[in-house]
Amino acid sequence: MKNRSARNHSIIPGFPLTLGITVSMLSLFILIPLASILVFSLRLSPGEFLQVILEQNVFNALVTSMLCALGAALANCLFGLILAWVLTRYSFPGRRILDGLIELPFALPTAVAGITLSKMYAVTGELGGPLAKLGIHVSYTHLGILVAMVFVGIPFVVRTVQPVLQKLDPSCEEAALVLGAGRGLTFRRVILPELRPALLTGFGLAFARGLGEYGSVIYISGNSAKNKTQVLSYVIMQKLNYLDYAGAAAIALLMLVISFVILLIINIAAAYQWKRVGNSGESGADIRRQRIRSGREGGLVAISISIAFAFFMLIMPLFSVIRNALSRGAAFYLSALQTDEVGSAIGVTLMAMTAALLVTTFFGLAAAWTLTRFTFRGRQALGAMIDIPFSVSPVIAGLSYIMTFGRLGWAWPALDGLNDLFGTDIRIVFALPGVALATIFVTFPFVCRELIPALNAVGTGEEEAAAMMGASGMTIFRRVTFPHIRWPLIYGMILCAARAAGEFGAVNALSRIRGETFTLTQEIDALYMDGSANSITAAFAVSSLLVLLAVVMLILRNFFEYREMRK
Repeated sequence: MKNRSARNHSIIPGFPLTLGITVSMLSLFILIPLASILVFSLRLSPGEFLQVILEQNVFNALVTSMLCALGAALANCLFGLILAWVLTRYSFPGRRILDGLIELPFALPTAVAGITLSKMYAVTGELGGPLAKLGIHVSYTHLGILVAMVFVGIPFVVRTVQPVLQKLDPSCEEAALVLGAGRGLTFRRVILPELRPALLTGFGLAFARGLGEYGSVIYISGNSAKNKTQVLSYVIMQKLNYLDYAGAAAIALLMLVISFVILLIINIAAAYQWKRVGNSGESGADIRRQRIRSGREGGLVAISISIAFAFFMLIMPLFSVIRNALSRGAAFYLSALQTDEVGSAIGVTLMAMTAALLVTTFFGLAAAWTLTRFTFRGRQALGAMIDIPFSVSPVIAGLSYIMTFGRLGWAWPALDGLNDLFGTDIRIVFALPGVALATIFVTFPFVCRELIPALNAVGTGEEEAAAMMGASGMTIFRRVTFPHIRWPLIYGMILCAARAAGEFGAVNALSRIRGETFTLTQEIDALYMDGSANSITAAFAVSSLLVLLAVVMLILRNFFEYREMRK
């Protein structure tokens, strides 16, 4: 009661405005479209719903998705813990490069990752060939699905565990070592209990991402019903292609229920983690410096594992794209990039990226301010809902807008009526607005999630002092708050732009006209699925554009971060 009363009389301005913006935008772009799937699914009787779910191919896809996502999440917990440990405990040449590479799966388009991993692990590929001689086949098997899910899920574990390791007070660990406990016993009894909530959170995020993954999986899996290598997101897309909207909505609802359960577990674990390590008496930066100085004595095995993982899972795919793109010479490479279809795709991608940046930046500023500057009933629930796009399949994001604005959606009559009234022909689904909305959906949390830690670290003291002196809300933000958060804001915008440029699953559900509404990832898919040698090489040529964009954005992000740390 005391906390609530104090906050109700807070002198920091902007609560009604920022809360209204946050709730309105979250409802408009995320909650209402997802609710449309639920409304559409209610048209099915329980018997019809079960009939869809229990179809043989759907059930097999569910089992495949669940088991592969579970296996990938466990693998990510193991390798993610090792990577986070190495990045926080040891100093070695290339550590900053390794740290920057961790976010490559965030920035690299999933479609590019999919065709590259498929090519690398084929029997004629750089890694698939040697493995095939040992009797291990990756492409077009469940193992290939597992590899793709590990690739896309590794950043979630590393970036969840890494801050906790940085904040750990070293005194308890040092005391255990002084008392004679070995490093293994110290890790199990002292360090692991502190890391367990973060590992659970990372596991949940990686599992949810793997369960809903589409772009990186569909190429390497082979999508064979006979070999049971289809995943749920692929089955949803197939039903959309055959206009079976009821079936697609039923499967999407099942995936949403699973995702929301995972999201609930994630937030419970996050709350527990905050109670355990949130009140560390020493700053993360100070402890991190201590760790790096004291970490030179050992860790050769952990460092070697981390470098090997980064090389085979992160670096080799980049070089594979460039090698395949230039395999037919510079002239072919340049001609592949100068077609009308590629030019149109670049324009559509830039349009979607710009829309996502504008919306997510505005929303991120309002939401971060609301969640960090005010205490109110439902704050934790609001924070959890902002994370929904992290745990929802991109294919479901596209489907949700079809269920809302498509011809069978509840908003179609109103949209059609407005077109008749004003003599316009505005369409959302299978048009540019749908591409923009799908891109906004998948990038929605990025800016907000970069700003929240920065605002929490700054605190409210300076803003309260400025408010007491009569400064307006905008003046406080511009003069006091913004200088502290400008670099995290840039980080979030860079990640948002990279993710927007590489989105595939959501836009593929809402864009069907090549040369008009196709993005670069869809153009890559069209070229690759053509199957001819020239088209496949052209697909890699176009992919190289997105790879270079991803690398440049990650370099910029790490440059700005390093520059801020040096101040």
